[in-house]
Amino acid sequence: MLINLPPKKTLLIIHVATIGITAYKALLTQCLRQREAGLEVRFVFSPSPETELLREMDFAVKEIYIDRDIRPVKDLKSILGLSRYFRDVKPDLVHTHTSKAGVVGRIAAQLTGVPNIVHTVHGFPFHENMPFFKKLLYERIEKIAARMTDVMLFQSKEDVLTAQKLSIWPRKAAPVHIGNGVDLTQFHPEKSTTAKKNALRLSLGIRKDEPVIIMIGRVNHEKGFNDLVDALHIIRHLSWKTLVVGPDEGYLPVILDKINQYKLKERVEILGLRRDISDLLAISDIFVLPSYREGLPRSLIEAQATGLPCIASNIRGCREIIEPEQTGFLIEPGDYIALGRSLRRLLENPELSREMGRAARKRAEECYSELEVSMKILKAYRMVLNFSVI
Repeated sequence: MLINLPPKKTLLIIHVATIGITAYKALLTQCLRQREAGLEVRFVFSPSPETELLREMDFAVKEIYIDRDIRPVKDLKSILGLSRYFRDVKPDLVHTHTSKAGVVGRIAAQLTGVPNIVHTVHGFPFHENMPFFKKLLYERIEKIAARMTDVMLFQSKEDVLTAQKLSIWPRKAAPVHIGNGVDLTQFHPEKSTTAKKNALRLSLGIRKDEPVIIMIGRVNHEKGFNDLVDALHIIRHLSWKTLVVGPDEGYLPVILDKINQYKLKERVEILGLRRDISDLLAISDIFVLPSYREGLPRSLIEAQATGLPCIASNIRGCREIIEPEQTGFLIEPGDYIALGRSLRRLLENPELSREMGRAARKRAEECYSELEVSMKILKAYRMVLNFSVI
């Protein structure tokens, strides 16, 4: 069922993200639904490989560089570039995503008089494990940006509580919890045939009965890849192969040095950015995410939907997804010993691993449908557009 939006004209929605992979991986299904509902949908993000992929699907894409870190000069250029674009195309609604694009995008939209501004919190940039003054700065920035926002959408329930506690409040409506979801048919335990799985395993040098551990995410310190390698060293005497999937953000040399130091080079495959995530999950047995900060991690939901037991950090977002001892394990951030212990437990108890995987799939079916998320976003659009389009 689609929601009928105001019929007076084709409304233009512009989604602003820092990088293209966010648009292509996290937003695409939502935006296809929005287009089906009669909206014109465009994207703005930094120059990325995903630009051409989205253009092939008839989405207009404007490339404007947005730095991931706080860089005053570069940030000003991003704001000016976004402002010029918004002034030229006159969007009815700007929808920003991720922390950095959320700040520069909302400032530009406010400066150019965009009538409706929506922001999705994919995870606040601050967390309890970061330096106090840095955390204070990020909180202040989020408060200021919220005052330029009509509606804020949240993937994590814990982030909603944080926003309420810190008064990170939009100007027109209460925060809306939309959750997160994936395509439950694409990410499914039975998606790939045995022949396809065997061919992929062979291409990656995985032996027939060798258990596969997989971690997916941007390769940086914050994701906890360093802790994963330390944990793998602890269980080096067990049989396993590990797949590391995701784009490098300058941290890969650190990981490779440690892999070589532990003599694990033949057992850890560094795959970089891949388009066949569902196939890689289908040949895997255990998913790990020892991250230090998350929103409501999509990769964790994809793994659960594929029927994998998951080990993740006991941080906001992750603890909302994993049911300890039912669908996986939660460990404290940085505790690679606990990570190694949890991996050992699953590797040495295949039936426990399978049982947790079945429970994970069931939970994904109950809680993480991408269709439901798309419908909640469309409802939020109707609510905010009704303030100015009647």
